[in-house]
Amino acid sequence: MTSPLSSPLAVDAVGVRVRIEVSGLSSADRESVTRAWADARVGDHAPADVTVVPVSRDGEGQMLSDLSSMVTQAAIEARRGDAWMLHAAGLAAPDGGVVVLVGPSGAGKTTATRVLARSWGYVSDETIGIESDTRISSYRKPLSVITEGQGYKVQHAPRDLGLLPLPAAPLRARRVVLLDRDSAHTRARLVPIPASEALVLLAPHSSALASMPHPLRTIMSVLARTGGALRAQYAEAEQLVALVDELMSEALDYSPTATEPPSHAVVPSTVPGSSNGVVRRYRRGAVVDSCALPDDRIALLSAEPDGRGTLRILAGAAPALWLAADDSTRDDLLNAATGGAPYDEAARAVDDVLSQLVEAGLLTVTR
Repeated sequence: MTSPLSSPLAVDAVGVRVRIEVSGLSSADRESVTRAWADARVGDHAPADVTVVPVSRDGEGQMLSDLSSMVTQAAIEARRGDAWMLHAAGLAAPDGGVVVLVGPSGAGKTTATRVLARSWGYVSDETIGIESDTRISSYRKPLSVITEGQGYKVQHAPRDLGLLPLPAAPLRARRVVLLDRDSAHTRARLVPIPASEALVLLAPHSSALASMPHPLRTIMSVLARTGGALRAQYAEAEQLVALVDELMSEALDYSPTATEPPSHAVVPSTVPGSSNGVVRRYRRGAVVDSCALPDDRIALLSAEPDGRGTLRILAGAAPALWLAADDSTRDDLLNAATGGAPYDEAARAVDDVLSQLVEAGLLTVTR
């Protein structure tokens, strides 16, 4: 008969079934892994999407910390191009609405989770995957806690910290909140973030954006459906309780809001050629996605050779130039940017912007 501690251990990590191969661990380490991951465990005998193999260390703490990173990275890689993966924590209300708390390592996500998940269901303290229709898959991993005197994050099972289980209702994003913890904040408050600024702030906390279909439009659509992004300004995690309670009291409504209109792909304009002969002609460079923003700005996401994505926001004359660059001459683009009434100073400014767009790879030049 197979011992329960040596049998396969499968966990749900943002919708990915991850098998943790524990057979090579000592009995003590197997027991530690099983306890730490109990709240994320799913049926062990169904096929796994991916398998990770933890390695015994001199101390179980380091092994558990390494395992947490292994499972997280395996799950993110498995969902590459499939969902908006955010470096974020999540708390769920009984109706399934999830408040997503976004921030880099050290921003206070785990500390906030330990406080808030005593009142709301624990979804994750590190990674949240959001579908284009706002559905969320949980990742009830052990909480990774920075502990004085330890060179690794100590792993705590959610149940050992008294954190609440998930609600029965399906999980969907309720609000996306960027954490802004600062001892200088005299009072806690929620501050709306304009859509274009939110896009810039959220992109660095998103994994494999360039692999997603329509990533910019997906993000903008999720924000529109959930009422727009917010910034939580606070000094101590306990101050977040009232703020999250306020958000959880809002009714779930996934129709786009009036203040955050649904995003849409940029439709390039066409400028008739006005020059003949051998001249420099400009064309738009390849981008992963484009998105129109308020105030006539455009967001562009381009893919780098290493697979990362680079987000750029075009403003001023740059949007008109980029949109009009369809095998267009410099005169064509000057006309598009100035409305047909160029003057020397405007021409110099347009030339400068054109040079910047070419240098960034957003325009290409042919002769």
